[in-house]
Formats: sequence, C-alpha cells, structure tokens
Amino acid sequence: MAPEPVPFAFIAEADRYQSNVTPPRPERRSAKAVCGGVLITVVLIAGLLAAVALGMPALRPPTA
Repeated sequence: MAPEPVPFAFIAEADRYQSNVTPPRPERRSAKAVCGGVLITVVLIAGLLAAVALGMPALRPPTA
C-alpha cells in the first residue's frame, strides 16, 4: 500500500513550526539510582583492569 501524498507546502511549514508548550523538566535521579550507576561503572572498570593485569603475563615473550 503506497503512502498518501503530502503537499509540499505542508512539509515546508512543518519545518518552521515551533510549539509554545514547554516540555516538563526531567525528574531528578534518586540517590539510590545514582549510587547504582556509580557501582556498575566501578565494577566494569575494575573488571577491565583485572583482565589487563591477568593477561599481561601472556603477552611477555617466552624466556628460555
């Protein structure tokens, strides 16, 4: 099913349209949510650092 044609003037007018309604402010994150985000970030960074630290011996050239 083909889309219905739209007059060009309508599309041009839609680009200039500005609403006089201000959007509501986003709600502040609770302290619990902020702490959870920080904890997840710290765990991910610690995991990456541990992976690098444990993988370093495998990257050294073998000694005879």
